[in-house]
Amino acid sequence: MATISLREFRDGAGRILESLERNHEPVIITKYERPVAVLIGIDEWEELEAFRDRKDSEAIARSRAEGEFVPLAAALESLGVDPEEVEALLADRGRAAA
Repeated sequence: MATISLREFRDGAGRILESLERNHEPVIITKYERPVAVLIGIDEWEELEAFRDRKDSEAIARSRAEGEFVPLAAALESLGVDPEEVEALLADRGRAAA
């Protein structure tokens, strides 16, 4: 895995992206010699997202099976979000898309 400084990334972003596409190898970007980010290809990102989705689905299924499932309205309220506001927002988006 390659490691480059933020300055190297800024100065050679196009070249670095081409190398990433060609080699499919992540690149660690450092700032003041401390790793701060990892640049990965879109294929790897999509694999990570699919993995997260599967894990989330498994956790939800487990919670339901164990009787620990929390309805969306209750989860929103615990976060201080009014479920009715969310429903209204979704309805507005649905009308705008139609």
